[in-house]
Amino acid sequence: MTSAAQVQAYVTDTHALFWYLTSSPKLSSAALQAFQEAEQGRAKIIVPVIVLAELYFLNEKLGSPLDFQAEYQKLAASRMLEFAPIDESLILLFPQLSSIVEMHDRMIVAVAYRRKAPLITKDEIIRNSGVVQVRR
Repeated sequence: MTSAAQVQAYVTDTHALFWYLTSSPKLSSAALQAFQEAEQGRAKIIVPVIVLAELYFLNEKLGSPLDFQAEYQKLAASRMLEFAPIDESLILLFPQLSSIVEMHDRMIVAVAYRRKAPLITKDEIIRNSGVVQVRR
């Protein structure tokens, strides 16, 4: 059994999670590897609750390729991930994350920054900011 000290944590953005759940070829091999590590119990995927909200709206916008309620139930029951709330302590990090201009992205980056965890994202602005480590 893997101890908590050996478990790598990753924070996911919305598109990476959506692509993982839909088995999309848009998900890079490095990102897929992070999700597979979590499936095997060697990593934990942290899902900021704003990602869950964005996932709902992205799914709706794309014609509901996912059964959102069923996927949520699976995610909530999974040991491979945890949901991370957005609270005032994360909002207070915003001045340190000013290179991330989009509000929702800044919330997601704040979770990765606080947790000192790589962020699974292809977002070029986040990657170029250098604020957090990125797993593309």
